[in-house]
Amino acid sequence: MDHRFSFSIFTIEINDRPTLALQAKRHADAERLCEHGQLRAKLSTITSHGTPLCDASATMKIRLATAEEAALYRKATQSTEPSSDTNVVYLVDLDG
Repeated sequence: MDHRFSFSIFTIEINDRPTLALQAKRHADAERLCEHGQLRAKLSTITSHGTPLCDASATMKIRLATAEEAALYRKATQSTEPSSDTNVVYLVDLDG
């Protein structure tokens, strides 16, 4: 395991709207999540204010999280046990 890199918190913007925060070692690692159709498919079934978070034409971009987004991520994940799964924190209000 390569310990030279610390984890960073990244934000996935969907149609220029900060939507998800996640932790990864590298920007490329975070980008890989957007490349998988599974994430887009899952996000198309989740709604915020009655609108799906993602659709087939949505643009998804990865960037470093802002300080506020990183704080929200840390607060939401502070009580979770470490695992090999990627913890994702929604930055938008979800329906139901």
